[in-house]
Amino acid sequence: MVGWRASGMIHRPAMRLRFSIAGKYAALVAGAVLLLAGMLAWLLQDLMSQALRAELIKRGQGVARHLATLTAPLLLSRDEAKIGAALNNIVKDPDLSAASVLDTDGVIVADSQSGRSGRRLSEAERQSLPAVRTFRLPETADSDIVFVEPSMFGGVQVGTVTITMNQYGLVLSMRQFGLRLILTTAAVALFVLLLGMLALRRTLSPLQQVILGTARIASGDFDFRLRLQSRDEIGDLAQAFNAMAARTGLFFRYLDKGIAERLARDESLARPGGVQKPISVLFGDMRGFTPLSNQHPASEVVAILNTYFDLFFRLIHAFDGVVDKTVGDSVMAFFESSRTTDLSHARQATMAAVAMRAGVKTLSRTLGRVRDQGIGTGFLQQEFGFTVATGRLIAGNIGSERHLNYTVCGPAVNLAARLQAEAGPGEVVLDRFTAMDVEDLVETQALEPVCPKGFSENQKVTPFAVLALRPTEVRRIQAVVASAFDEAYFRAHLGILVGRPEGIGEPAEHTRLAATLYAIHREVAANELTGILERPFRARPE
Repeated sequence: MVGWRASGMIHRPAMRLRFSIAGKYAALVAGAVLLLAGMLAWLLQDLMSQALRAELIKRGQGVARHLATLTAPLLLSRDEAKIGAALNNIVKDPDLSAASVLDTDGVIVADSQSGRSGRRLSEAERQSLPAVRTFRLPETADSDIVFVEPSMFGGVQVGTVTITMNQYGLVLSMRQFGLRLILTTAAVALFVLLLGMLALRRTLSPLQQVILGTARIASGDFDFRLRLQSRDEIGDLAQAFNAMAARTGLFFRYLDKGIAERLARDESLARPGGVQKPISVLFGDMRGFTPLSNQHPASEVVAILNTYFDLFFRLIHAFDGVVDKTVGDSVMAFFESSRTTDLSHARQATMAAVAMRAGVKTLSRTLGRVRDQGIGTGFLQQEFGFTVATGRLIAGNIGSERHLNYTVCGPAVNLAARLQAEAGPGEVVLDRFTAMDVEDLVETQALEPVCPKGFSENQKVTPFAVLALRPTEVRRIQAVVASAFDEAYFRAHLGILVGRPEGIGEPAEHTRLAATLYAIHREVAANELTGILERPFRARPE
């Protein structure tokens, strides 16, 4: 099926921020990894801080107990020199900020700070000293921890030892640990993010093919298929997409592309109802169809009809027409005002009829040349008569919500059909309104007034036969007719064209023959199509 413009098929919402799946996934993974890493880092740092502080407290208690044990007998003998020596030996510990030894009267016997020895504590300071072993934690993490240890000798308290441990080493260690933890967390997060992005890219790569396939389907290419072998949801999506494309392509064969484009541009046309407007209707009818259908197999007759109808559809679409239906050996199309051409609907319909007539002649000449080259073709060449009528018709959806048919109805449709009786093989006949609008395009001749079937005697019409195409239009029609034939056309109808309706057989032979026929057609189009268009359609009157 010939593709239509995709711009009309896709609804475009208002502009807004767009986030790709990869971006969302990256942000989600990065956020989750950083959050988890942050929580783990905080937990580890808290556990490490508690462990180091517990170790510091344990060590402080041990130092205080050791100093109290050393100084207890010395306090009894009042040996201040040895007490001072023991204290000075203790304060060499870098984590020890201060230490002092007091007797039971509150006199400082020895102190790590100079000038404090011999000083008596005030009553309030003495009362603040506990009588049992204890330690006092600071309010802030970087303040000192004070340890108080009674000096006992023989079960009797002979003094008190106080030491102060600073947390500078603990804070420094925690800062270094935190820095290493942050760097390690960042490295792990980056690694996980890169690993996730690689996995996501591998997962999302097939989706790009799905997007491409969707665009191809929207443009009318229903032969496109996804070739994905994933054994996951992506593979299921590809199978569903291919099934959808096959079914949609099958259904759209029964819908003209012109109607699809109109519905895509204006969805209101899909609702039941219609409007009355000027429209031109074209009929093309095969001559001698009855004996053809009686003397040949149905499959061959259908193949012959499809060969001509495919050509007609291409030419009708080239002039922005809509194929309404095919009835047996005839085709009906209608033409409305178009934005894509400078011709009115009557002029479009007439030029399409002239092009269809030239297409039939060109195909006959091409097959004659094929036969002359010994390729051999038993194709039963046919002739068609073409008629065009113009009037105000009702265009719209006929039917119901369950089944709608976008079509036209009115007197001009009946007139175009009835004028087929006045069109001989290879002739184009117009009604008066159409003939008046195309005087600068074609040369016409008025025929005897007739009373078509279904019309009364006072409704006689004067048909106009097209005698020839104006010289100014030859080049334009020549280009349209030549472009309607392509290698795909000959490939699609090759069997019936070369007289082998059962098929060609080998694909390579099929392709070679199609290319040969197309090359012969191009030669005919270049050398003989101008003569076909310039030659009179029927004899001019004397």
